[in-house]
Amino acid sequence: MSNQTFLVGSGSETIYACRLTHDGQLLLLNENKSGKGPSWLLARDDLLYAVNEQDDKVEIFTIDDHIQGKLTSKKVISSQGSTPCSLDIDSTGKLLAVANYGGSGSSNFVLLPLNKSHIPEENNAQIISIDGRGPNHDRQSHSHCHHVKFYQNYLYIIDLGTDTINVYRYDDTNGQAHLHCDRIKTQPGAGPRHICFHPDKSLAFVSNELDSTTNVYRIDPIIGKLEHQQTITTRHREDEKENTPAELQLTPDKKHLLVSNRGDENIVIYNINDNNNQVLSIKEHLDVHGSGPRYFTFDPTGHFLLVTNQNSNNLTCFSYNRSKDTFEFISQLVNIESPQHIVFIS
Repeated sequence: MSNQTFLVGSGSETIYACRLTHDGQLLLLNENKSGKGPSWLLARDDLLYAVNEQDDKVEIFTIDDHIQGKLTSKKVISSQGSTPCSLDIDSTGKLLAVANYGGSGSSNFVLLPLNKSHIPEENNAQIISIDGRGPNHDRQSHSHCHHVKFYQNYLYIIDLGTDTINVYRYDDTNGQAHLHCDRIKTQPGAGPRHICFHPDKSLAFVSNELDSTTNVYRIDPIIGKLEHQQTITTRHREDEKENTPAELQLTPDKKHLLVSNRGDENIVIYNINDNNNQVLSIKEHLDVHGSGPRYFTFDPTGHFLLVTNQNSNNLTCFSYNRSKDTFEFISQLVNIESPQHIVFIS
C-alpha cells in the first residue's frame, strides 16, 4: 500500500493538501488559498470544483500536482443562490449540480452545463426552487436544499427545510431538469441532510439532521421513486444535549452504514440486514476523538476511515478490519482550521 494525497475543504479560506501514509499517519503537505468557506470539494481528473460557501460562489481549480496537492485557481462563478453546500456531476460529465442552502437568502438548486474544458457555463444555468417549510421554526422557515446527488437516470435533491426528497429527471443535452414524481416527505421535523445509495441492493439511506434519525427507502428501479421502509435513531441513548447528524456512507465491503453524530461526537455503525422490515440495526458507536464530525470518508483502498472534526480542528484516522468488523484509532492531524470535507486525488 502506497502513500495517498487528499484535499480538505474547510470553513476558512484554505484548502489543505494532506498525505495519508501506508500505515495510517496523517501529514500536512501545503495550504491552497481559496474563497471563503470551501466546505465541499469535487475532484474530476485535473480539475477541482469547490463551493465558496460564504461568498456564494463556485471556484474551479486546476490540480497542478496530484502528489503534493498543489492547486491553481482557474475561474470563480456565482452559485446562483445563497450558501452553496454541495456539488455533483452527472455520469456523462456534462452537468454540474449545485445545492444552495439559503443561509442568508433564498435556497435553490442549480444545473450548470459544462463546456468541453469542463468549466461551468453560467449563462445557461437552470435555477429551481422548492416551496414549503417544516415545523421547526428556527431551522425550517423555508426551503434549505442541502444535497444534490445524481443516481442512475435521476437527480435527487435533499431539502432540510421542507422535509422532502425530490426526484428530478434531467436531460444532459439541454441541461434541463423536471420533477419526476411527487415530492417524498420524511417524518415532520426530520430535517433530511444527505442521501446515499447501496450499489448492490435497491436501497437508499437518508441522514436526518434535526431529529437524529436515519431513514431507509426501497428504490423503484423503473421510476426512481423511494418507498419508506424504516426509521431508526442514530443515538445510543436519549440525551438532552443537541445532536445533529451529518454525513453517511457505506463501508467498502457494503456490510455497514455509518452516520456521524455532531453533539454525541461519534459515528453510529449500523448492520445492514436482509430483514425487509428492519434493514438497519445498531452495531456500535465509534468515538471520533474530536468534536463536530461534519464529514468522513474511506480512502480508495478501503483500509482507512478519515473523519473531519469541524469544532476541534482536527482530522482523525481509523483502520478498518473487514474480517473482524472492527475500527481502531490510528492517528490524528491537528491545527486544521474548521475541516469539513475530504477528496482523494492520488
